[in-house]
Amino acid sequence: MEILESPQVLSASHQRSRQFGVDPDHVVNDILSGGELRDRQSRLRPLLSAAETVLKPLWKFLEKRSFMVLLSDADGYILSSWGKSPFTERAKMVQLSTGANWHERVKGTNAIGTALMERKPVSIVGSQHFCYENHFLTCYAAPLYTSTGELIGVLDISGDVHAHHPHTLGMVTAAAMACQSRLLLEESRRELTLALHAADAIMQTCAQPLLSVDGEGKIMRMNQAAEALFHVQASRCVGQSLEMLFGKHGAASILSLKNGDITELRLEESARSGVPDTWIVRTVKDERKHPFCTILSPMPAPSGPSAGDGRTSDADKKDEARSAPQRIIASCPKVKQVFALLRHIAKSNATVLIRGETGTGKEIAARELHRQSGRKGPFVVVNCGAIPESLIESELFGYEKGAFTGAQQKGQMGKFEAANQGTLFLDEIGELPLASQAVLLRVLEEKRVTRIGSHVSKPVDVRIVAATNRDLYQEVVQKRFRADLYFRLNEMEIVLPPLRERTDLDELIRHFLHEITAELNIPPLSIAPEAMHLLRQYQWPGNIRQLRHVIRQAVFRAHFVKGKDDVGPGDLQLPDDELIESDSIRENPLPEKPGRTSGDEESRIALALLEAGGNVSQAARYLKMGRTTLYRKLKQYPRLAAIRKEKNE
Repeated sequence: MEILESPQVLSASHQRSRQFGVDPDHVVNDILSGGELRDRQSRLRPLLSAAETVLKPLWKFLEKRSFMVLLSDADGYILSSWGKSPFTERAKMVQLSTGANWHERVKGTNAIGTALMERKPVSIVGSQHFCYENHFLTCYAAPLYTSTGELIGVLDISGDVHAHHPHTLGMVTAAAMACQSRLLLEESRRELTLALHAADAIMQTCAQPLLSVDGEGKIMRMNQAAEALFHVQASRCVGQSLEMLFGKHGAASILSLKNGDITELRLEESARSGVPDTWIVRTVKDERKHPFCTILSPMPAPSGPSAGDGRTSDADKKDEARSAPQRIIASCPKVKQVFALLRHIAKSNATVLIRGETGTGKEIAARELHRQSGRKGPFVVVNCGAIPESLIESELFGYEKGAFTGAQQKGQMGKFEAANQGTLFLDEIGELPLASQAVLLRVLEEKRVTRIGSHVSKPVDVRIVAATNRDLYQEVVQKRFRADLYFRLNEMEIVLPPLRERTDLDELIRHFLHEITAELNIPPLSIAPEAMHLLRQYQWPGNIRQLRHVIRQAVFRAHFVKGKDDVGPGDLQLPDDELIESDSIRENPLPEKPGRTSGDEESRIALALLEAGGNVSQAARYLKMGRTTLYRKLKQYPRLAAIRKEKNE
């Protein structure tokens, strides 16, 4: 903070004082009533509390030296003062006390008022004060700001003019910075407490039964709806094994999914009758992406009778829940094209590769593909980049008891078995180690899975949807990804546009604003035009995921911290693009699909011929190209004919 003691500052302040109409010989004081003072103190209670903690040692030090410490709000009203020296009695004679207004428009040039106008630290000594009655004062003041840069008040040290010391201004400046740091700390604690209370309130007021389970399968918390579903009290369940609610097999199935993100799981058995057999399993991870806990809720069943006899059977409810459309914003032409293609390929059993930058909604597209496919099994999510390389095969294919050190005594079902008759979503497929790629390819070809430690293979009926933010074709060229697996996964391809290329940003913003306020059970919030302008100008390197996170933070700040009914520009926290760009645009660019330039096309065909051992028919199938077309390409590129000839010899 810059220290200001210059003739220019004093001259400008005296000129403002004359313009305000202040009489230097006769001050017309502005004093708050008791109620008005309490209202202003209440509005700045966090600041006063922070100042009380920080300033106590300071005023204890100064009170023996004919000084006092004062704190004003942004309008210049003194809200609190500290000091017991004889000087304080003389200060009261000029209303340098709690409740008085020391803005320049009331008192002329003075440290509190001038610091407010200049928004910088100032010292006003003796005759530098505009009003004659204040010439016995020496005052030092520094402005106070919130974490968002809003001016909220002034910290002032005042004393007798004969006690003036230039270093006092440095002292008050340092004390002001300490107050601001303390205020920021208290704000952070308050925001965290509010967030925890909000999360707890959401869980307890949610109509859906909710349970949270730790990594060992112990129940951490359950809401009232879950108590009613299982006919137990939460106090009896917390700390107990999940088996008491779901049985041994059900608990094992749930815990086998703890490394996924969000999974729909159908249980084959339950420890209690009347408990739904299809559950949504959501894994919560810490900052190192390690599973922290698991949230469970039953698959919601749609309300309303069927078109037949007016009743809805349990089986009908499951089918309706499976086919119920999700709320998907798709008014952008590019997104419409994506979901139109998705609807066409959903009914087939083709393996689908979804490409897109981080946060573009690859999992949402995969879930919609599963919903429209009509498959009866669950949708199981595996993040290939979040599982240690040593555990990836045991997670995918399962293991028998005693298969390796640390294995569960009863063995564990793998994700392929868990997704039987459903869809297995392999997110971040480009992170899969080469050794595991070979095993995955064999399972895809044979449609059978063998657990680690077993010699018995089991048939599985699983639709594979893979997703990546990498250019897998280039990964193949660099020999980091198997060509045969690439072609097997890429039977059908869907490319999701980044948010910066979409035309429905405004609709997405309003959707998330409505969705998040509904989740938090708070009144709807509007969004200020200035905030909307900032959101439109931002490049969104983190795409839709980042947009939702920014809106959620803004809602918490606007409603819980500031008590407002709209989101303004000061509520938005938009990091520099460079902070996250490496995870989306720079590190994971999505180039044009291979084959659109002659050089890429020649390399792609050469790769297919090498993989097919020179067999044109097999290479054409890899490329999804007619044999006649491929023969024409062989004539177009002489190098390709040489490769074919070499492989056939």
